[in-house]
Amino acid sequence: MNWFRRFMMGRYGVDQLSFAMLLLSMALMMFTRGRLWPLAILGAALLGLAYFRMLSRNISARAQENGRFLRGWYRVKTAWNGFVDRATDKNHRYYRCPGCRQRLRVPRGRGRIVITCPKCRREFEKKT
Repeated sequence: MNWFRRFMMGRYGVDQLSFAMLLLSMALMMFTRGRLWPLAILGAALLGLAYFRMLSRNISARAQENGRFLRGWYRVKTAWNGFVDRATDKNHRYYRCPGCRQRLRVPRGRGRIVITCPKCRREFEKKT
């Protein structure tokens, strides 16, 4: 095991982007099963790129790539979590202000109400 430790010394190793690439490549290669060979080739290319990143000695470039990936992933993850939270909230309705596009939460079951946007002070009427 010492030989592997010496081999990896000074190399980048596994990060979140490499792990995501490994998972995606395995999924592409396993679920295509020879039917969709372009996706299998894409999976193999992703696997090669993931290993290239893990064995790279250019640590600063790989860290920048991982930072860009994490910023994009954070946007996707927070948008998904917000969607799930709004979908499971049975006590409120969510609307967008027609003026400033601010998302507004109002209680359900109040009939027709006039909603005032706290950001731009525009009033509009909706049924809850």
